[in-house]
Amino acid sequence: MSTLMRASRPMRFGRARWWFLLAAIAMAAVCAVLFLPGSIASKTHLALHGICAQRPSHSLRIGGELLPLDARMTGIYIGAAVTATWLVAAGAATQAGVPPRRVVAMVALFVVLLASDGFNALAFDLGLPHPYEPSNVLRLATGVLGGVALGAGLTFLFAATMWARPDRSRPVVNGLAALAVPLGIGWALGALALSGLPILYGPFALGLLVAAVGVFATLAMIALALVSNRAWTYGSFPEMGALACVGVVTAVGLIAALAGMRVGLETWLGPPILT
Repeated sequence: MSTLMRASRPMRFGRARWWFLLAAIAMAAVCAVLFLPGSIASKTHLALHGICAQRPSHSLRIGGELLPLDARMTGIYIGAAVTATWLVAAGAATQAGVPPRRVVAMVALFVVLLASDGFNALAFDLGLPHPYEPSNVLRLATGVLGGVALGAGLTFLFAATMWARPDRSRPVVNGLAALAVPLGIGWALGALALSGLPILYGPFALGLLVAAVGVFATLAMIALALVSNRAWTYGSFPEMGALACVGVVTAVGLIAALAGMRVGLETWLGPPILT
């Protein structure tokens, strides 16, 4: 017994150190955003510049400052983060069963509504016929719908890809009620963003940055597990410490590279005229 305990300690420590490293990376990133020169608005705008056009007319203002993502993408990342967090907290991170048809139809409807509002806004911008005038409220609301679909899809992909023994008897979303709570929370957070209270700018700007890194990191973890033949091998979250570290570093590097490329192109070609 004592031999087995001594043999298991290095294994547990080896797994734990990756999570300590991930926590250290997260703390370093938070300190960089908070304490390096420049405002939170300027630093988050620069960090997320590669994944969003950041059009002023399409973005929400909180305390006079524009959020670093436009209204639609703000809704998408709020919805994705809330939904994935809710499903994981509910124990669905290991459930890889296909959702019922009514759930699939509802998620598909969310995506259709998001795309329809986007095409309507595009038609408005191009001076083409459009059913209604776009607004940031609609961009935000339909963005949350799309984000809920994205969060549910990411959770399903994670469960179906990572675990050695996923629970395929239970769907990741077992009914429409399972989406009602994250949808309500997402819209409630959207309403807070629309309130424009100055004190909310920092939490929203930093929250959007964290949500973007989380989405990219989850996709990176899934892709890295597949290409490294580590998919369908994990038995618990602690075993994923190394993969989580690499996934977060990959996500941060990719987001930074996209921002750098966009800044470089704008320096070379001139900034686009965005109203």
